Amino acid sequence: MILALTQEPSAFWYFARASGFVSLVLLAATVCLGLAVTSRLRSPSWPSFVTEDLHRYLGTVLYLFLSIHVVTLLLDPFSKFSLADALVPFISTYRTFWMGLGVVAAELTLALGLSVHARGLIGYRAWRLMHYGTWVIFPMAALHGLVTGTDTLSWWGVGLYAGSVAAVLFMVVMRLGTGPAASGVMRSA
Repeated sequence: MILALTQEPSAFWYFARASGFVSLVLLAATVCLGLAVTSRLRSPSWPSFVTEDLHRYLGTVLYLFLSIHVVTLLLDPFSKFSLADALVPFISTYRTFWMGLGVVAAELTLALGLSVHARGLIGYRAWRLMHYGTWVIFPMAALHGLVTGTDTLSWWGVGLYAGSVAAVLFMVVMRLGTGPAASGVMRSA
């Protein structure tokens, strides 16, 4: 087992790549559900609490896979990323700008997740304003993966990126076209 973890590429490298893709797909799904919750796209036959709960659940699972992505990159002997590379934007020597976008996107995602638990302290308006950060987080995360990912040009990589971006763009167009839903949306969390 130790030999498998130290050979190039190591198992950590495969876990880092896979968890990066899963993180992007989960982020896209979470953003799409969030846009569905805040728009007038609801169907009377689909209960809104299901969409809201699924939005929260996928957000939680996203943090798990994002953590796996970062930790496995740190543990991978081939990538040689330091803790500072993973925590401080734009200092990595590997594709500095694009890695920095990933770090910023991850940190903003973490801040957004923490804001859910601090909503009682910061108030609904501040929490809602922070949620507009997803309009920036998703494009940054997608660009990070597109430029730094080693599987970006594979047929399945192109499919995952295209599907994720298309789904989010579709929901953004639908959200902008329908306007916001009633002001009571997502207040119960």
